[in-house]
Amino acid sequence: LSRQGGDEFLLLLTNVAEPDAIATFTRELMARLIEPFDIGGRELTVSVSVGVAIFPEDGADYGTLLKKADMAMYRAKEAGRNAYRFFNEEMNDDALAQATLLAGLRRALDAGQFSLYYQPQFEIASGRLLGAEALIRWRHPDLGVVCPGRFIPVAEESGLIVEIGEWVIHEACREAIKWHASGAPDLVVAVNLSAVQFKRGEVEKTVARALEASGLDPAMLELELTESILIRDTENVLATVKRLKLMGVKLSIDDFGTGYS
Repeated sequence: LSRQGGDEFLLLLTNVAEPDAIATFTRELMARLIEPFDIGGRELTVSVSVGVAIFPEDGADYGTLLKKADMAMYRAKEAGRNAYRFFNEEMNDDALAQATLLAGLRRALDAGQFSLYYQPQFEIASGRLLGAEALIRWRHPDLGVVCPGRFIPVAEESGLIVEIGEWVIHEACREAIKWHASGAPDLVVAVNLSAVQFKRGEVEKTVARALEASGLDPAMLELELTESILIRDTENVLATVKRLKLMGVKLSIDDFGTGYS
C-alpha cells in the first residue's frame, strides 16, 4: 500500500487467483472505509472510488497499469462515488476519442468550423414568433457534424468553453441584428451559458463587448442559465446576475426542474 499523492492511494494485490477475488476484496475494503471514523471525538465519513487494472491483461509495466487504473477510477467517480470499476478497452477508446476531440477543438475556432443553428421560440397562445435559441454545431473535417453533447463536456473540462462561449455570444448578437434589419425588429436571441464559462469567463465584459460590437439592444438578448450555475458560490453568482440584469439583458433558467429542482 502506498500513497500516490493528494487523496490517491495505490494498493498492489499479489497472488490473486481470479478477478472475482479482486471484486470481493474491493467490496470488503470499501465497506470498511465508508464506516464513520472517530477522530478527536468527531465523527467523520469519507467516500471512496476504486479503479482496478490487472497484470498482465491490462499492461505489462507500471506506467501502463497506473494509467489504466486511473481511467477506471474516474469512471467509478462518474458512477457516483463509493463505487469500483475494472479497466476495459471501452475506457481506452473513450480516452482516445476525448483526446481527438480536444486536439480538434483547439483548432476549430481559428479554422471557422463552428456554426450556429437557431431553434425558433413561439408564443403558444397566439402562435407569434418571439425569438430563437442559438445552438452550436461543430463541422469537424474528419468526423463530420459533431453534436454539442460530445464536445461541450470536453470544452468545459479543458477551459476552451470560455473562448467558444464568447464566440457564440458575439455571433448570436450579429445574427439578431440581421433579423431586425430584415423586418423582424422584435425577435430576441437566446444563448446558453455554460457553468464553467460563467465561473471562469468575464461574462459581463463579454456580453458588453458583443452588444457594443453588434449594436444590439440589450433587451433583445436573453441569457439562459442552468441551475448548476446558480447553486454554487451563490453570493458572487447572484451579484453577477444582478449586474447583467441592470445591463438590460433578459435572463432565464434553462432546463428548469430537470436537475436539482
